[in-house]
Amino acid sequence: METISSKLYNEAREKGLMGKKEYIKFKGTDKHILKFIKDELIDGTNFRTKQPEKKVRYTFEEDHIEKFYETATYRKNAEGEETEEPSNFVQGMSTINYGESLSAEYTPIEGTFKGFIKIDKLSDTPKKKVEEIIDDSIPTIDENNYTNNL
Repeated sequence: METISSKLYNEAREKGLMGKKEYIKFKGTDKHILKFIKDELIDGTNFRTKQPEKKVRYTFEEDHIEKFYETATYRKNAEGEETEEPSNFVQGMSTINYGESLSAEYTPIEGTFKGFIKIDKLSDTPKKKVEEIIDDSIPTIDENNYTNNL
């Protein structure tokens, strides 16, 4: 027997109203090139303690696909309690503006099981490849034998 929830969900999916949310996984993957779309404060749950906590949900675009990443808003102290200091990810994102591109990569901390996500803002201007110009019609001047004929 189909539940009401299941029926409503299936009808919405058939109408194309159910978008699939893709979350970014950083650990165990290569560097991600992302475009920062938006961020918002949300009420979430700590996945370890199952306790409520404030989180920031980031929306990025990667390979023309909208993806999400949620992180704790504040760092935790040794007892696991929230402090007033923003989390490492929030601090890293503080210099990135909406619409800007960044690279993000999981970086392990040597000697521990822990790691962090390294965030680098990408340059606003695309790098141009410098081409070497070879033109035999440009004279070469030997500075040792140069005389001024003026």
